[in-house]
Amino acid sequence: MSEPSTVGRAVFDESFGDRVHALLRTRPVADAADNAARQVWGEQSYDVVTLALAAIDTVIARQGFDDEVTYDEVVAGLAALAANINPERSFDEHVAVAHYVVDALLNRREREVPFRYRVSSFSRSDDGSVLHRFTTAEFRLLTEHEEHTRGVNVLRASADAINALVGGLEFDVEDEQAAVELMLSRQLERGAFGQAEKAAERSRLLSVRYADELRTLLADTTRDIRTVLGQWATQVPEQLERNRAHLEERLAGEAKLLDHVRGALDAADTEPAVATAAARIAGLLEECRQRHTELHGRLVGARTVFLDEQTRQSFRPVGGLRNPDITDGVFLPLLALPAEIAVDPAENFAVFMAGPGVRPLVRFADLVDDLLAPRREPVSEAPPIPDDELGDPDPPAVPPEVLRVAASVVADVGLPARLSELLLAARAADLPAEVDCAAVERLIVLAVLWNYAPETTEDASTAVDAAARVLGPAAAVDADGALITVPGWSGDDLIVAEDEDALARWAQTCSVAVQRDWEAS
Repeated sequence: MSEPSTVGRAVFDESFGDRVHALLRTRPVADAADNAARQVWGEQSYDVVTLALAAIDTVIARQGFDDEVTYDEVVAGLAALAANINPERSFDEHVAVAHYVVDALLNRREREVPFRYRVSSFSRSDDGSVLHRFTTAEFRLLTEHEEHTRGVNVLRASADAINALVGGLEFDVEDEQAAVELMLSRQLERGAFGQAEKAAERSRLLSVRYADELRTLLADTTRDIRTVLGQWATQVPEQLERNRAHLEERLAGEAKLLDHVRGALDAADTEPAVATAAARIAGLLEECRQRHTELHGRLVGARTVFLDEQTRQSFRPVGGLRNPDITDGVFLPLLALPAEIAVDPAENFAVFMAGPGVRPLVRFADLVDDLLAPRREPVSEAPPIPDDELGDPDPPAVPPEVLRVAASVVADVGLPARLSELLLAARAADLPAEVDCAAVERLIVLAVLWNYAPETTEDASTAVDAAARVLGPAAAVDADGALITVPGWSGDDLIVAEDEDALARWAQTCSVAVQRDWEAS
């Protein structure tokens, strides 16, 4: 393949793929913001991006604690924010906006499967030529988990969501947290409390991610120790020791930082803005210390969890199993019993022989789709009609004379033109007696709407041919917000042009005219 220019040589760096994956983490939020215009409330100015980031931050703030946030709690919080954005709108609309944002982060539109995107990967072969292949980037932002102790489903942010909120790539959590703590200490020493508050917030997010890694390891161990047995045999012991030393350093460092911040709060000459920032920093650091203290306790008991699960899953006694004598031990004694006594073991035997009957698991999304599906009318198959009884073919959907008159009206007016001009010209035209003016108007409107927003139908060739005969094969249609004023019609007064270039020239001419009128006024 051809040698790329200097601009494209960065794609061969090893970190380029990580940068692409980091950029993709924000794509679901951008897609949600773009699709929001198609919702019922889409014309209102709701900031979906900000609401999505607020939802992730709400989940992270309580992730790892006993009171992790639920779906309804996040929806309620976002609905309150939406009410502040558009207080004149209804409460139901605010709730609908909140549901839309949380469902987008959960990917409920695709049944909560991970987000998947196909990205390009470039490399060089041994001879220096450029190689290209597609890879799949897969990640989640929010996930829903069952909380057994509370009996509810809670939301958790994935590592990708935390990385997106932190605003960086996948750094080592320990190194990143130590660097943030050092930066926070220096900012506090020189009194930069505004910057220190951002660093403290970053440290809180890293603490959540750090705790989530240990929680995932212990959850996998409890679920099936075989899936992580290799990790426990090699890297986990060293990782636990490193994590313990890291947490002890963090707890000591956070205690010093808290003393520094509280000293600033106790100072008599502290400015109100500085005192407010210092109070927020103290709250963030206190939360980090609380998380690290709880994590340290779980870390100390991690080896006990492994040993207990190994004993429970690996060393439990195997139940005895021997083959019975079916004839002498089962059937003959069963046949000797009275019928009222033999019926129960006979039925149980039949059930066990037939195997368990798996009950169908009804998904709520599938149930909603089935309920909203149109009712299927029973189709009765009529007997085939003999060839000798076949009648004449059905007449065309649009009479040829109406097509000719509509095309003639458009040609007389000339394009580009507005839809209202074409309709008024059709009413003023001298039409043949066999042609209805309403049919001509309806055909012109349908041809314009088809070019503006074509629909998928079983046989689109008829609509395409009719629109091409009336407006031309390359006709282009757009809207600029003007409303039609022709009696009997409502909606946008669409602009019709011969092709895309003519439509662009029309828009430029209108823009120049508006600018000229504004300058004249």
